Amino acid sequence: MKTKILFLVFLFITLPDLYSESKYRTYRGGWFEVDYPKQFTVQPSIPSSMDGKYDSVYFQSPDKKVKYYIYSPQWSGDATDIEQDLKLEDEIDTKTSTKNGFNYRWFTFRAKNKSYSRSYMETTNEENTTKLIVGIEYRTQKDYEKYKKDYLYFKKSIKQFAD
Repeated sequence: MKTKILFLVFLFITLPDLYSESKYRTYRGGWFEVDYPKQFTVQPSIPSSMDGKYDSVYFQSPDKKVKYYIYSPQWSGDATDIEQDLKLEDEIDTKTSTKNGFNYRWFTFRAKNKSYSRSYMETTNEENTTKLIVGIEYRTQKDYEKYKKDYLYFKKSIKQFAD
């Protein structure tokens, strides 16, 4: 009986890891790595100072209804690939907060024709010398909900590196 209990405890502890390993791949950028759903398409965007690596990357769902985004340069910088297009988008929400030496900014853009929304969280240190932006673009709230669990895993898996 004791052996069965130990075996069940072992399964309970290791199955989530086995599940995540089979469902996700790891992408390594210039100064970060992140796990993304393996059926997503990787779309590098802003090149890194490290040859052949990128500071920002999109990860698009197979049905093209959702994109995850990460921007994690060596230090700070501008995520020019997610700037608001004033002709096509409205900023519908923004808020800021400071906690434990970090500044946080959440912002959301929506297409004027309501064909998509995109939301981001930007984290910087107090000196504004480091930056991380994570976001998601989605066509409908239903699409967002469909991919939310994987998106939360994506955000939680981020590891940033320094030189």
